[in-house]
Amino acid sequence: MSELITIRAFSNSVDFEMAKAYLESLGISCYAKDEIVNRAYVANVNGGAKLMVNEEQAEEATKLLIEGGYLKEEDFEPTPEFKWAEKIISYFQKSK
Repeated sequence: MSELITIRAFSNSVDFEMAKAYLESLGISCYAKDEIVNRAYVANVNGGAKLMVNEEQAEEATKLLIEGGYLKEEDFEPTPEFKWAEKIISYFQKSK
């Protein structure tokens, strides 16, 4: 069995279900992680409901989500916080 890859996390169960149904209608096998926790407790408590696909279908699923408007190209850019952390780590690595 192939590895499952998380391709998007949703804080809203409705958005999660819509994206999952969209991919499944296009032949992508989808799986959920933390969906029940996200519904039963405070939204996004565990990082949201994770939409997972087989590793072999991850690239195709990502492209389809972009085409369907569920993802944007910018979603793959590092956040300002991540860029800041990279600078700090780089600084300390250089000073070794």
